[in-house]
Amino acid sequence: MRLSEFRSHFQKTLLEIYSKEEADSIFKRLIDFYFEWDASFPIINPNYLLDFNASEKLKFALSELRKEKPLQYITHQATFFGIDFFVNQSVLIPRPETEDLVNWVLEDICKNKIISPQLMDIGTGSGCIAVSLANANKQINVTAIDLSEEALRVAKKNAKKHRVKIDFIKHDIQSLFHWKNPLDIIVSNPPYVHPNEKKEISPNVLNYEPHMAIFTPENDPVYYYRLIINFASAVLKSGGSLYLEINPKYLKLLKSNFSDDTFGEIEVRNDIFGKSRMLKVIKK
Repeated sequence: MRLSEFRSHFQKTLLEIYSKEEADSIFKRLIDFYFEWDASFPIINPNYLLDFNASEKLKFALSELRKEKPLQYITHQATFFGIDFFVNQSVLIPRPETEDLVNWVLEDICKNKIISPQLMDIGTGSGCIAVSLANANKQINVTAIDLSEEALRVAKKNAKKHRVKIDFIKHDIQSLFHWKNPLDIIVSNPPYVHPNEKKEISPNVLNYEPHMAIFTPENDPVYYYRLIINFASAVLKSGGSLYLEINPKYLKLLKSNFSDDTFGEIEVRNDIFGKSRMLKVIKK
């Protein structure tokens, strides 16, 4: 089959799921991933004959996309903070809004001239936050924890890929009460979607991404935040900072869990979509 014919077939097949423009964008990302062809290749070479191997790769990807499987889980690749990460269905796909959280941490480390900060990433998943921080600032001493052995394998693979040193530890935040060394910074993007919000979630997320990394308990939408706040109050140094990615729907409830005796003023920032998505608080 000619490349132009398959491109047209690709777009038509995905029409119920994606717009023509979105499908074509995915097609271009696939040919770059599989064959290292840039976006102009189909335009310059419309009559290029796909060989059997090339056709099979694209047909497989198309069959998976028809099931609404995210492209990142097909290619096992996601870009975050300007670098590539390996991902599979053991971890969430890194989101662009989380990049702002990473940037906030880096800005504050630079602004406050924190030398060799001790930092913990709670619920590291793919390691996108921990690896991005360690890659951007080699002086940060990063510890990353997660309950999932499979997620830690992915995170370790990403740390190795980008040649950063991170101390990965399998640990459940539900039993994380003490820590050997005081911390300068804690950062976390914990599960924050209430099960009642499932109807708002697209099938490509709901059917493929790990629910344990997405959903809160039914009866407590800020459950994981409360655990992290209690831990932070015990192990953060005086003047240390806690950074959280948050669910805007529960901001008021979340704020009520911070003790005025332990923490200072809460700062909230919007994400790239204008929603209250990040929170920072400093321990007194």
